[in-house]
Amino acid sequence: MLSIGSDLRTLYTIRKYGQQILLSQTFNSEKTFMQHGTISCYLHSMAVTYMSILIARKLHANVDMESLVRGALLHDYFLYDWHEKNEYHNLHGYFHAKRAMNNAIRDFDINEKEQMIIYTHMFPLNISRIPKSKEGAIVCLADKICATIETLHRKNNYPQLRKFEKELPHILELTLEQYENHK
Repeated sequence: MLSIGSDLRTLYTIRKYGQQILLSQTFNSEKTFMQHGTISCYLHSMAVTYMSILIARKLHANVDMESLVRGALLHDYFLYDWHEKNEYHNLHGYFHAKRAMNNAIRDFDINEKEQMIIYTHMFPLNISRIPKSKEGAIVCLADKICATIETLHRKNNYPQLRKFEKELPHILELTLEQYENHK
């Protein structure tokens, strides 16, 4: 099975383009919100970002890598625990993409492509919100793959990403060469 989080080049790409987001206190608050099974929104977002980069590279897709990474990191930036039952969380699957996009606009300087990656990532559930960019389609696909892994395979998902998360403050200061030697 694919070991999500084991490729240093992909982790470095996340670090390179996502550093502002990764250092954000509000993004880090996603660690307290569960997404699927035992996976936090933070770890799910990291896995979707990692998977998006792998898909783009495997397809040799000419993508805006910065927008791909930033859109993927923020695709579920809705900032609440959707498992808590209240009126605001009703129909979470239909409405969280817009909430995530609005939060991302508020907290980060995201471009239009990044906004649309976030807004359309729930296609086909949100049937009228079709990804219009390669980046959006890739993040949408990566989200479905990761959600399936997280839902069906609930034991110790993403051990390499969990290690990356713990070491992140130190890793953000390293060059790629230093990072490779660190491992």
